[in-house]
Amino acid sequence: MDVVTVTGNLLAEWTFEVVRLVPGATHRAERMEFQVGGKGINVSRVLQHLGLQTEAHGFASGELAELCRGWLEEREIAHKFHPLEQGVRPGLVVRESGDPDASETTFLGLDFAVPGTSWEAAMKQIGEERPSWLALCGSIPGWQSSWLESVAALVHDKEIQVCADTYGPALEDLITLPLELVKINRSELARLRPERADGTSVELLAEVSEGSPVRNWIITDGPNPVLAAFETGELYEVAPAVIAETSATGSGDTFLAAILQQSLAGAGPEEMLSHATACASANAASPNIGDFPLPVAGAYRPTILRL
Repeated sequence: MDVVTVTGNLLAEWTFEVVRLVPGATHRAERMEFQVGGKGINVSRVLQHLGLQTEAHGFASGELAELCRGWLEEREIAHKFHPLEQGVRPGLVVRESGDPDASETTFLGLDFAVPGTSWEAAMKQIGEERPSWLALCGSIPGWQSSWLESVAALVHDKEIQVCADTYGPALEDLITLPLELVKINRSELARLRPERADGTSVELLAEVSEGSPVRNWIITDGPNPVLAAFETGELYEVAPAVIAETSATGSGDTFLAAILQQSLAGAGPEEMLSHATACASANAASPNIGDFPLPVAGAYRPTILRL
């Protein structure tokens, strides 16, 4: 297995398309669709699109879990669900068809805490599967510092490279481990050092990474330049190509998937960053996650500056 992803906060998401969203009014959808969301699911979707073997782990139970399972099976995305007492977090996206410039309105249901027994079972199973990469993605409701030991066992397994794209208490604990990679957006980086949030990304990263054994860091910031710091001492700023954006949803997850793909292909830092940034731009220019045309190099070539 190339990459196993773990989604700590799975999302059963419906999208309704209405002519106009009016607060306080009753709306009838002109079109509706269902999909399974969550950062790890998105990463696995893109990995599959890029031709890698991937398996998505998540936490879900009940009828919504079966609906999610069916959606993943239709797309031939390998997956394993571990028990979650409450079910699955629901979500609703409302999109206006009457105004092409209108933004989407998103409603997210309550987060459901991951049981410790389910977390430990997931880590044990992944250890037995021995993927080349393990990607811990998104928030992990109910995170306990005691769970760090099960992750550490995988980190210290020389055959499994572990990366994290998470936030909150889980991120605070995980950066005390020698992870191969932490990829987060700038706002989550700033939450680690709120007193330095007004500094530059370079200054903020230097503050956060000091004393941390994490080997490589990548900081995304929406359409703004990406900052990447490698264990070799190389520091890069990568400016994405200017594009006509259709939907930015999942572009950060697309970036991470492409980084993992390039790592497995043995690419160097600049090649890796160029390809991943181009994939993220291509995803933002397309309406669906992981549904952009390949290859991406030409029209989406970023500008890379070595600092």
